[in-house]
Amino acid sequence: MNIRKFVVCLIFIVVGTYAHAQTTRDTEAPTMPKPMYRAEKESNDGFFKSIFKKNSNKTDDETAEFRKRMKKVARKKRKQERLADKPQYSDPLYFGHKKPPKKRKNGKKKFCKQCGLTH
Repeated sequence: MNIRKFVVCLIFIVVGTYAHAQTTRDTEAPTMPKPMYRAEKESNDGFFKSIFKKNSNKTDDETAEFRKRMKKVARKKRKQERLADKPQYSDPLYFGHKKPPKKRKNGKKKFCKQCGLTH
């Protein structure tokens, strides 16, 4: 009798969990709530402000200046890339010197202030 009760309870538990399990047929995504903020700004321009407002055509001048600045920056970057290809910056034997340091004998090596090594 106890075994039957146990088996019946086990069947109810298995069937209950299967009934509440997630299925692959639920393809609808949950709907997102709408944002509570306003995307556009309210204009507080009064009647007189709109009449006496100056029309500015500064945008063309500003874009031209911006393009000039961008060309200068691009030119500087290209120059820095060219300078970085020099062996002074790319070859590790230079130790940051303009010219490669001299190789002296062990008894005559000097301390270098620039790189902190003796050579």
